[in-house]
Amino acid sequence: MSLSADTTDRPSRLEAASTWCMRLSEGALSADEQRAFDAWLDDDPDNLEAFDRSVRVWQRFGAAATAPEFIEVRERALATFRKRNQARWTPNGGRWRPIWAIAACLLVAILSGALWLQAQPDIYRTAVGERRVVVLADGSRISLDAATRVDVRLEDDRRELVLRQGRAKFDVAKDPLRPFSVTAGDKVVVATGTSFSVELLRRRMHVVLYEGQVAVLERKGDRTTPVALRNATGAADRLLKPGGELVSTLAQSTASVLPTDVARSLSWEAGQLTFIDEPLASAVERVNRYSARRIELADPEVGKLELNGVFNTGDVDAFVVGVRETLPIRVAQRGDAISISTSAH
Repeated sequence: MSLSADTTDRPSRLEAASTWCMRLSEGALSADEQRAFDAWLDDDPDNLEAFDRSVRVWQRFGAAATAPEFIEVRERALATFRKRNQARWTPNGGRWRPIWAIAACLLVAILSGALWLQAQPDIYRTAVGERRVVVLADGSRISLDAATRVDVRLEDDRRELVLRQGRAKFDVAKDPLRPFSVTAGDKVVVATGTSFSVELLRRRMHVVLYEGQVAVLERKGDRTTPVALRNATGAADRLLKPGGELVSTLAQSTASVLPTDVARSLSWEAGQLTFIDEPLASAVERVNRYSARRIELADPEVGKLELNGVFNTGDVDAFVVGVRETLPIRVAQRGDAISISTSAH
């Protein structure tokens, strides 16, 4: 990398300082680079003022200084300072160079830290058995089911959310100029103003649309392509309609759309779990979000049995009794877990 003293002609003095700092952190400067660096420092007294200001800004980042990324950047800056400080008393003003070096490195730490903070999403999560409602800065509302995590990043031109686990319902504030997207696995649900829920369940994504329209895309690297939505008749569509439930595995480029009972799909918000012809494996995964007492399925076959019933969230005993009375299963206590197997085992 080659830099010269005309860096001061650039729009940002801080940008020039950070560029020099990055070069200094790479190792010793060449003779030409050292002369250019010294010339830049001597060229304008405002350069020194910029360095002083950067140190004051760094001090205001005290709360962020404990983040691992900040610690790593700061350690690199200090290491560079110590290396430069070994030549502190060299002739021709060399004793001042460590000051410029540490100031420049502090500036890079500040700028890098500020960019890191800006890029970090807001994280909303619930523990096992906990539900929560969050109102975002744009007026959108998120209802989080138990054992759920949603990462939120609101930008000037878009609103990007990621469902990491669990289930959440999104009531989106209308803003056509800022698309609202929820990513789950490699699928992206995009809306501008609508109401829908997204759930990750057994390596599948479930989307229920309550009002408005959403498009579902598949992300492949930096590209996204529409997911073909197949309804019960086999016809394809690009948009999910209200009252429909989309189900797609995270490895498929197509999705099935089935009609759903909207009230039943929202019963979890009222503290109930409603199952109609629900595979036991899916029902158990949802029940486990609400209790530290885990239910385990002893074999894959028992997970395929279909369950019907309405249960209060967190009432594991009632759920187990209901399953035992309606399905051919066997229940056993294994330590802190409840094991369910087929009656043939």
